[in-house]
Amino acid sequence: MSAPTAAPALHCTLGLWGTTVSGVGIILGAGIYVLIGAAAADAGGALWASFLIAALLAGATGLSYAELAAMFPEAGGSSAFAREAFGRRAGFLVGWLLLTMVVLAAAAVAIGFGGYVDDLLGPDVRPSAALLIAACAVVVWIGVRETVAIAVVFTALEAAGLVLAIVVGLPHLGPGALVDTPRGASGIIAAASLAFFAFTGFEQMATLAEETRDPVRTIPRAMLLAIVITTTLYLLVAVTAVAVIPWPELAGDPAPLADVVRRAASDRLGDGLSVIALFATANTVLMLLATGARLVWGMARRALLPPPFGWLHARRGTPWFATGAVSATAIAFARSRDIGRVAQLTNVTIFVAFIVVNAALVALRLTRPDTPRPFRVGAVCAVCR
Repeated sequence: MSAPTAAPALHCTLGLWGTTVSGVGIILGAGIYVLIGAAAADAGGALWASFLIAALLAGATGLSYAELAAMFPEAGGSSAFAREAFGRRAGFLVGWLLLTMVVLAAAAVAIGFGGYVDDLLGPDVRPSAALLIAACAVVVWIGVRETVAIAVVFTALEAAGLVLAIVVGLPHLGPGALVDTPRGASGIIAAASLAFFAFTGFEQMATLAEETRDPVRTIPRAMLLAIVITTTLYLLVAVTAVAVIPWPELAGDPAPLADVVRRAASDRLGDGLSVIALFATANTVLMLLATGARLVWGMARRALLPPPFGWLHARRGTPWFATGAVSATAIAFARSRDIGRVAQLTNVTIFVAFIVVNAALVALRLTRPDTPRPFRVGAVCAVCR
């Protein structure tokens, strides 16, 4: 009688470098290349302040995620954290909220991709967005090693594009442009709520835990590194963008950073940045689909979704059914042209999920104080003593 065969498992291949780059890749393309114009409409020249507020909020929640990811290193991510603290129903709710966020965020960034395609070639935005999502879904199906290898290349390109915008924009820097706030503090806060979308993605890094070597140490460190790197780039770009182009012109621009480089340097460099922006937005869609599929797989494994969502490809070790479901839904939302509205819907879902996850951290401190915590949030320790 033959021994029973083990169920297919996710392939454990990622280290600190690959996990950090994956996080940076998810975060970068989701905001600066796409939403900086829409945020400028509210914050004006004080766009940098909105990004700083959003970064502080993301960093605080990132610390909570770091502790919980070290305690429960599994693909379910936020859903698993909520289930451990509050039970099955909470895990189901948070999982669905974050799944909704992944789908909406992928659609929003794909729309941004279409905007840059339109800037270069002039076709309709919607077919470009749908084709991007479909192509990324194929890569995710192939395997996590291949997905991260592409993400490393794309992340290097998108970071280089941001550095280019910073370098050509710094000579135009003037303090007056940075304090022109048409709507005052309310405008800065409104823009911060939109800019927060630029940081979405760090929480999805927790879903890579079962494909990461030594996830207890690696995932928390990678999360915090990704947030620090992206915050630095965001603030520098926000400052230089409004210095080069007055915020009324920047607002609503479908390819804002490309126009910043055109104005500060040349049309050729601006076109080059539009090409880089295609890689940046494609990278974010790629990693959102990859992590979203693993979130779905983790939920199915905990019986929070029907069994087919937990199917893995026997040879590739990828959640193929979950990948197809997430990608098809994102394509449906990408039919919209209004990236600002899609981003705001994304923020609503992520804010609720983050509140539950932060509450889960406090609840677990009170109800399970003896559970090993390889990473601890010091400020919360003081509150829970």
